[in-house]
Amino acid sequence: MPEPAAATSPPSTARLWLRLTPLHLFAVVAVALCVAGGFWQLGAYESRQGDAVRESAAAAPAPIEQVWGLGRPFAADLQDRRVTVQGRFAPADQQVWVRGEISGGRTWLVAPFLVDGSDGALLVVRGSSDAPGALPPVPSGDVNLGVVLQPSQGGGLPLDADRVTTSITTPSLVNELPYRLWSGYGLVQEWTAFAGSGDPTPGFGAPVDPPDPDVSWTVGLKNLAYALQWWVFAVFAVALWWRMCRDQVEEARERHTTARQADDHPVDSLTP
Repeated sequence: MPEPAAATSPPSTARLWLRLTPLHLFAVVAVALCVAGGFWQLGAYESRQGDAVRESAAAAPAPIEQVWGLGRPFAADLQDRRVTVQGRFAPADQQVWVRGEISGGRTWLVAPFLVDGSDGALLVVRGSSDAPGALPPVPSGDVNLGVVLQPSQGGGLPLDADRVTTSITTPSLVNELPYRLWSGYGLVQEWTAFAGSGDPTPGFGAPVDPPDPDVSWTVGLKNLAYALQWWVFAVFAVALWWRMCRDQVEEARERHTTARQADDHPVDSLTP
């Protein structure tokens, strides 16, 4: 009967994983491609969003009466809408100063604008300054304004002695002015006087820049879905790599165990 072979020690885990280097490299390449594909699709989504913002900002303004009416609520699709408004400014002493979170630390000059064809006024932001002061004169005569619509804000305090408040809150200001107010306001971007209306005084300060138009997150949704899909593929590739490596290591250990057991208990050879 032959003597059993010397027992060999099982291969280390590190050595078994090192043998799977080609599989590791394949997994790295697959995950990198999936991640890169996801970011590429995310970039395409952001590009679609940016295009939509630029298209909205460049859209030709429409007369306000075509998109909105006095007494109607401020619908979501009116926000950041560019419109033209014809009419005249209310007396200068009816203007108000707004200084608060809405104005970003600046002071806005808000004036009631009497819209032709209605019995109400649209609050418009003429410009901004560092601090409130004496109310400046308003342009005289009939004026055509180009404005960007914004919704009424909440939390505005009552006017103080200097006609200063903290927000453009229509329900609060309607009690301070002798007009029906539209349920929103406009950021004045440009204005022109009608022919024969006299020489209007200049505008006040620098126009307040409107925020970027609000674009629905669903614009370019297909690209966003593709980005998420690529990243799911990356997670699946990692899970598959782990499963294959674990199975390979376990199989190698089982083969070593089987071979060791065969060496420890050899089969006696039969002699004739």
